[in-house]
Amino acid sequence: MVCAAILDSDDLDKVRAELRPLLLPGQIKLHWTDERTSRRRKIVETLSTIDSMQAVITHRSELSKKTERYRRKCLEQMYFELSSMGICNVTLEGRQEAQNSKDIEHIVALQGQGQGAGIRLRHVRGGDDPLLWIPDIVLGALNSVYLGEEQYWDQLHDKAILNRPTPESL
Repeated sequence: MVCAAILDSDDLDKVRAELRPLLLPGQIKLHWTDERTSRRRKIVETLSTIDSMQAVITHRSELSKKTERYRRKCLEQMYFELSSMGICNVTLEGRQEAQNSKDIEHIVALQGQGQGAGIRLRHVRGGDDPLLWIPDIVLGALNSVYLGEEQYWDQLHDKAILNRPTPESL
């Protein structure tokens, strides 16, 4: 699964300022699976109050060891959706340099086929920009539904303007 957080460009600094205080001392970035229930509640509550935030989620159901392939397929759908909304600037959480390069090669190849028109990618380390925590929070809340903890998604589901799963997802 991949998620894109869509924010009004005028609100970026304000949203960063709202998210930064959620970090605990010594924490570099928020990561859903590392958080306790009480922290998850606080994190979701904070995110749910950000008026300009919307989320686009794509996922695939096939079980495979080819996670990079399925990530690219999800990103391909994501780029299509974002491009159709007129969104051009996409920031991905940086991974290893070789993986970042493959992300760039992927969008260039898609654009060579006439897809993802106008999308411009950049990579940023997850600890360097709190906005990158938003997709992790949204996907963590969505995954929690399948673990019987619906309260997080109940607060965020109205932020999802597109949740494009394959029929057997999750």
